[in-house]
Amino acid sequence: METPEGPSDAELIARVRTGDLEAYGELFARHHHAAERMARQLVPANDADDLASDAFAKVLDALRNGGGPDISFRAYLLTTVRRVHVDRIRSGRKVQTTDDIAAYEREPQGFDDPTVTGFESGAAAKAFASLPERWQAVLWHTEVEGEKPATIAPMLGLTANGVSALAYRAREGLRQAYLQQHLADVAGDRCRWTTERLGAYVRGGLTKRENKNVREHLDDCAKCTAVYLELVEVNSALPALLAPALLGTAGLGYLAAASGVKVGIAGFLATGWQKVTENSTRAAVGGGAVVVVAVAAVIAAMALTGNDTPPAAISKPPSLQPTQAPPVNPPANPPSAKPPVVKPPVVAPTKPQPTDPTQPAEPTTAPTTAPTTAPTTPVVPTPPEPTTPILDEGLLTISMPPGGGSPGGIPYGASALPGGVSYGASGLPDASYESSTSTESANSPWLITIKVPAGNTKPVVIGIKYGSALQWPIAGTPAGWTCVKATGTCTATNSAAPATLPISFADPKGGTAAQRTFTVSAKTGRLYDDDSETLNAPPPAPKPHLDESLLKLVAGKSDPEEYFRTIVIAPGTRPSVTVKIQYGSSLSWPITGNPAGWKCTPSARTCTATNPSRPAPLPGSFAVPDGSPAARTYSVSATAGLLFDTDSETLPGPQLDESLLRIVTPDPRHDPNPLVYNRFLTISGTTGRVTLEISWGRNLAMLPRFDRGWTCSRTTDVRRATCTTANYKKPLNTEWAAWPGSGAANTVTVTATTPARHDTDTVVIPPGKTKR
Repeated sequence: METPEGPSDAELIARVRTGDLEAYGELFARHHHAAERMARQLVPANDADDLASDAFAKVLDALRNGGGPDISFRAYLLTTVRRVHVDRIRSGRKVQTTDDIAAYEREPQGFDDPTVTGFESGAAAKAFASLPERWQAVLWHTEVEGEKPATIAPMLGLTANGVSALAYRAREGLRQAYLQQHLADVAGDRCRWTTERLGAYVRGGLTKRENKNVREHLDDCAKCTAVYLELVEVNSALPALLAPALLGTAGLGYLAAASGVKVGIAGFLATGWQKVTENSTRAAVGGGAVVVVAVAAVIAAMALTGNDTPPAAISKPPSLQPTQAPPVNPPANPPSAKPPVVKPPVVAPTKPQPTDPTQPAEPTTAPTTAPTTAPTTPVVPTPPEPTTPILDEGLLTISMPPGGGSPGGIPYGASALPGGVSYGASGLPDASYESSTSTESANSPWLITIKVPAGNTKPVVIGIKYGSALQWPIAGTPAGWTCVKATGTCTATNSAAPATLPISFADPKGGTAAQRTFTVSAKTGRLYDDDSETLNAPPPAPKPHLDESLLKLVAGKSDPEEYFRTIVIAPGTRPSVTVKIQYGSSLSWPITGNPAGWKCTPSARTCTATNPSRPAPLPGSFAVPDGSPAARTYSVSATAGLLFDTDSETLPGPQLDESLLRIVTPDPRHDPNPLVYNRFLTISGTTGRVTLEISWGRNLAMLPRFDRGWTCSRTTDVRRATCTTANYKKPLNTEWAAWPGSGAANTVTVTATTPARHDTDTVVIPPGKTKR
């Protein structure tokens, strides 16, 4: 990306204020040539360097004392050159040293530069003074000195493209600020409407209809025409305006030296005349404005040279004579104003001498016959009435009735709940919305007011158009109006003072913004206006809102075979409270019957509180599950009006308990069958369901004899058996046959599982010399 070379003027100024003289040397190198060029317009060439050096010294003192410019160094320096020169004139060209730089921060006492005074009293100067200093700086370098963006970029710390963009914004800001200076003095609506569009009119940015309306108004309004001409000057002659304002009459010579062309007062007049006559309106008035600027420049020049007495030709201007010949090359766009009509000289008729004014002469001969034909009265043709439409933005006004109308009358962009529902402190609609069942349709009322000119006799007609989501808004015949639904129009019965027309739209139920928009057009004679409004569709019902404090799961008493849980719902005002319980495949419905304060439906897995404002605790329990985590997980969802909350828990599976299973070898004295190997599988700490998984080695065989209360299953080709009991009461006695061997071939492995615990144990059955 392109970057500016070196620091900007603002950065150098900041460094100077901190005592960096090398930074001021860079400022001197950048602007010394311009200061000398300005000085040559005020003093002889051999004194120009001294004047420029004195100006640089004064600016340095100002910066050291915290004054001076922040950004626009060039314009401040050139103004200082002019002020130092004026001080020399006032002091008789005697150099006076001073420690007070404040005297150079203002105009010298007693000196009045008419060019500056005339400029600063105008709206253009006020507009320029209101701009930020950064905009003033870029306007000075681009518009007054005509420097290229690439040259200005280092001074402002920008790229060339950045300077171009800043200059564009500054010019547009000057136009807008200038127009704002005039808007405060505009009285009529038509003048205000025109003045607000003059900036776009000068740049050719209006529509064809707006351009025609502005041009017609300028033809009839001298005040707006003067504003327009001054804006043309601001738009196209910034150098001719800004240079005299800041530099006095020497600014003209400075501009000429900068461009390499000699420009005198006559050249300035010709330039101003050309700038104004380039426009198509009021060229003659514009020429007069340039003459005023030129006269101010002459007076300023005499003030600088010490001549306080202006020539007689200036103090007493001669009467204007049409002696100026027309230009050889007429402008491309001739002025639209009609040329003045030159009347031929009037020759006084020769009157006969009256004989006696007091004694009229008697006729000598009486008329013999009366005239046969009466004299005919000349017919004066009636000029045609203009038909060009004129936009009058004050003709039509759309407003809502006092108080805002019905609850449904919501302009587009506003927000409200349906049916006038209000929000509670929690940010949700209050209980009145939840319990409301009203479906009454709300209406949106509006008032249409027509303001016609005084004594209006032209018919006043209103047209109403609306989108597909709306309907015809007028019922019956309103007072003072005749309405036709088929044509969508209403005509006022009193054209001089139309009554206010009330309309009312049923609130739309949906649709796009265009489908919910209505437009009202008014017309009377040449005046017309239109306005539109867009209605909001009623917002949808508020969605449920998460409240993490609504639901809480509380653990109950500790039990190795079961998990006890209590569901607690926070109290509050709501129409209903419902709890829904979802659970995995290893779990079952945890609620027994209908606990106090609840009505439960196991098939729907829901429970509803009988007292929604203060729900009772809901108890439940789960048997210790097995299986995957998903199979052991349950979730509880609570809904209380528009609030909801969800919580879940994954229950632990069976836990290892090494004291659960013991494999006991009976004492020989109590062995029930001494002919085989007996092993008792003993379970401790439970009276419920028990499952035993038994496996053995290849040198062993499990005999098919089992105790009552146990159910076992096995296959002949697999050395494994499963034994279960629903209610454990006594150990399971297993009988084994064994063949010689050792290790895994003679080992029995047993895994015991209850709903909450599990354990695994092993035993080796050695072969004996006896049958046991």
